[in-house]
Amino acid sequence: MNPRILYLIKRAEIEVTSRMSRALEEFDITPIQFTILYFVDYDKGDLSSAQLSRRFSMTPQSMNELVAVLERKKLLKKSVDPAHKRILRLSLTAKGKKLLKDCNAALDLLEESLLQGLTTTETNSLKSLIGKILEEAREKQPLKN
Repeated sequence: MNPRILYLIKRAEIEVTSRMSRALEEFDITPIQFTILYFVDYDKGDLSSAQLSRRFSMTPQSMNELVAVLERKKLLKKSVDPAHKRILRLSLTAKGKKLLKDCNAALDLLEESLLQGLTTTETNSLKSLIGKILEEAREKQPLKN
């Protein structure tokens, strides 16, 4: 059997998400919550909930619920955009930055474990290829029936 690439990507996602969940359990955070913190930190407080919802392909209401959970945990905070008073920008709190650092350390170990059978060249190629797939997917409109 020659498995479809889509199948292999989905199987990898399921396996990685499962392992991430276990690695992040001790921090009382889910993979999606971690990813939100990661994106907010990466964009240095320049993201709004609406932008995050588009990036994650979810409804603004769903993203607002996730953001509210992270606010209650005191990991994220909102501030008014000085140029657009109706836009609330997200940033990490000091507690959020510390948690993200700790989570990244745990996930570094997970990545090392998952990639230990690959050479540095293969790992770099994998990153590049996944990046190309994601870039293509972002540029294309979703298929409609």
